[in-house]
Amino acid sequence: MPLTSSPMVKAVLGPTNTGKTHLAVERLTAHVSGMIGFPLRLLAREVYDRVAAIKGPAAVALVTGEERVWPPEARYVLGTMEALPIERDVAFVGIDEAQLGADPERGHVFTDRMLRARGRDETMILGSASLTPLIRELVPEAEIVGRPRFSTLSYAGAMKLSRLPRRSAIVAFSAEEVYAIAEMLRRFAGGAAVVMGALSPRTRNAQVAMFEAGEVDYLVATDAIGMGLNLDVRHVAFASLQKFDGRRLRRLTIAEMAQIAGRAGRHQQDGSFGTISLPQGGMTPEEIAAIEGHHFPPLSSLFWRNPQPRFDTLDGLLADLAQPPAHPALRAAPEAVDLAVLRHLAGDIEVAARGGEPQAVERLWDVCGLPDFEQLGAEHHSRTVLRLWQWRTSSDGMIDPDWFARRLARLDDAEGDIDQLASRIAAVRTLCFIAQRGDWIADAAGWTAQTQALESRLSDALHAALTQRFVDRRLALLIRDAGQRHAALPVAVGADGTVAVDGEALGTLNGFSFKVDPVARASDHRLLLAAADKHLRGELARRAAALAESDGGALALVGEAGAPPRLAWHGQTIATLARGTTLVQPAILLDAALRRLDPPQVQAIAERLQRFVAEQLARHAAPLAAMGAAAGDLFTPPRVRALLAALVDGGGTVPRAAVEDQLAAMTADERPLLRRLGLTIGSLDLFHPQLLKPEAVRWRAALLAAQQGSAMPALPPHGAVLQKGGDEAGLAVAGFRRCASGWLRIDMAEKLARQAHAARMQAATPPSAPVAGGDPHHAAQQEAGEESEGAAAALPPGFVIDPALATSLGLDEEARRALLQSFGFRPVGDPALQRWRWAGLKRADKRQRRKPEHRKPERKGAPQRQAGEAAKGRPPRPAKKGQRPKPGQEAPRTPRPERTPRRGPSPHSPFAGLAALLAEGRKD
Repeated sequence: MPLTSSPMVKAVLGPTNTGKTHLAVERLTAHVSGMIGFPLRLLAREVYDRVAAIKGPAAVALVTGEERVWPPEARYVLGTMEALPIERDVAFVGIDEAQLGADPERGHVFTDRMLRARGRDETMILGSASLTPLIRELVPEAEIVGRPRFSTLSYAGAMKLSRLPRRSAIVAFSAEEVYAIAEMLRRFAGGAAVVMGALSPRTRNAQVAMFEAGEVDYLVATDAIGMGLNLDVRHVAFASLQKFDGRRLRRLTIAEMAQIAGRAGRHQQDGSFGTISLPQGGMTPEEIAAIEGHHFPPLSSLFWRNPQPRFDTLDGLLADLAQPPAHPALRAAPEAVDLAVLRHLAGDIEVAARGGEPQAVERLWDVCGLPDFEQLGAEHHSRTVLRLWQWRTSSDGMIDPDWFARRLARLDDAEGDIDQLASRIAAVRTLCFIAQRGDWIADAAGWTAQTQALESRLSDALHAALTQRFVDRRLALLIRDAGQRHAALPVAVGADGTVAVDGEALGTLNGFSFKVDPVARASDHRLLLAAADKHLRGELARRAAALAESDGGALALVGEAGAPPRLAWHGQTIATLARGTTLVQPAILLDAALRRLDPPQVQAIAERLQRFVAEQLARHAAPLAAMGAAAGDLFTPPRVRALLAALVDGGGTVPRAAVEDQLAAMTADERPLLRRLGLTIGSLDLFHPQLLKPEAVRWRAALLAAQQGSAMPALPPHGAVLQKGGDEAGLAVAGFRRCASGWLRIDMAEKLARQAHAARMQAATPPSAPVAGGDPHHAAQQEAGEESEGAAAALPPGFVIDPALATSLGLDEEARRALLQSFGFRPVGDPALQRWRWAGLKRADKRQRRKPEHRKPERKGAPQRQAGEAAKGRPPRPAKKGQRPKPGQEAPRTPRPERTPRRGPSPHSPFAGLAALLAEGRKD
């Protein structure tokens, strides 16, 4: 096996953070052409972006297994080690992380590139110092240059996850462990970025960008972080010191530990490393000393596999790939995935039948190079490889585009969790590998664009899913903000009350009450409240000043049924009315949110609310306040004070039956005092008309609820005069009284009572005498009236009360009759005639005193009682059953007694003027 050499080979060896990759990029751009091979697609993409920024995109190519960007005039090539076109004639060649030649899975590829890839003018091998003896043996002509680390790397010991310093990277060796650590960091540190080798470059870059921008202070990664990724990491913590290498679970070597720990520190900034707790017993003193001093045991050998096998026969291909190395510093590579797939397919009947066709064998080995991105295993992966080989060895040698399109369409779904999206991306990477091979599929450029677009969409969805699950931007912001007394982050309060600090929503500020965002976890509430208290002080002080100086338009009474009476400012509750010294002087209890303000601000707000309540009561409930003042005035007569006290206790209304004794005991000089206050002494109720207005009703209900310590009742609609049902307490407060099956407002009931009394007085007034010297026509009419007097005497007793008013109020006949009877009127005669008589309102105590007088011996006076009833307008009692008058005989009629003189109206009654006018008419 010849080993190609060149006098222009330089090996730059040393630990991490020595600037080896930076040096290689400088040497690459100094030549007219060149290429560098990297261990990871992520790193290749990062360096590609740097070189493209220097030389221009048209001069730079990127070639990896899944991505191929190759401009026609490209002179510089960056790619993964497997995809590097080493046959290409370029001036400079760089081999990065050459010590990976000792990796069992991919080591043979790095060894081959180190031995065969050469540039015309310069070749640079980059790697660890542990590679030094092997370079001297395998490439003796190479100039070995050692480079010291720019910064110091020191051991920080074992720490709890919660005690890790900021800008730390935590390294784990399985996806499950990475996710578990990231979830824990989210709970108490605001989250972490996640970097794994399986991520697409777009997802990885988005995650790293969060860490670099300071959105999160922690990064959780697999050992892929050790492969040259340049990050602003100050501390590296090992969550585990062992990993599964594909064959067994083993402890990390010192070189592997150092490669990962070396990511801490950047350029001249020192770094540290340690462990989370003590995994697998922690690091030994020997391991710590070796990492800190960069002293690693030298590599004894590298893995090698024949890079140029023959394709004459399948058996010959297998034999060449199993060929042992000739140099003692090299050893045969373990069976990799491509070789395992080839051995599995060699047992297939179709493959074995064509094992003697060189072209078929060559293409078989070519498709075996398809990476197992989905980690399905050789047996399952070989099914896809076999199908591809069958198409590659068909008539046109191209893969079926319909099969490719169906697989692509099946993967085009950006929904799902992290594992589902990662699985789809892995499958898309397989299609990306196929699409960028122009000799495998027709219209490779078009398929490449589609597969890369799908990978980008899935990568964005995966980044969003990772961020949603493992990053709490708000919590991370607040943790960084905690303790910074003099650094005020910008706070904004939206029109809807949303509070955002530096763009992150904390919750909602309603008035002076802050509520944590409902989607926040319970464990974060205390931190969010503390942040709100810190950042909202200025806003709350401004609102407090605006409230203390506001006009009455921004303040309002909140009379929500079932809740206590409250006061609101701009629609937000700020205080509650409670029991005070009197009904019209309620106590005002400020909400707890206001009580946390400065004492002067609290006092100013309390005084402003007291003024508001006084203004509203003076505007809407002034009669109630006047009643209260008169009831407390010692110069007011005692009987009047007692009645006013009852009115105030009832909120401005009281049933007449409840104060009938006080009214009866009042003198003629005391009643005018009530009327001066505007009170209406109705047939059934005492009230003030102004207190029945809608806003007055709301305030009266609020005052009563506050005084009683109860909730606000459900009030009837504004302007309603008749209600069929509702909250009885609310109807009573609003001035309604029960009327059969409904409720009627008391002022309307009084209106009906006055109409009925007017009809009664009109019926009781005799016709006026003719005027002497009057009009003859009038005299004739009078004579006609006298002639009809006999006919009038035959009319039924009682009088008619016009039902029009009751009908306009919406009262049905049952309610109207019940209401008139409550006024003291009784129906008389045929119900169809709707005639009434006045029976008067009888007190309950008087009825009780007369009750013993109704005894059977008094039936001797039954005729006299019947005569009296007839005199009062009542119909005579019918004869007993079986006692009918004989035919041709009429029942004897009881003679009508003389009408007793009627008592005139009260001088204070509104009908007194009408009675005076009628008396004057009689005199004339």
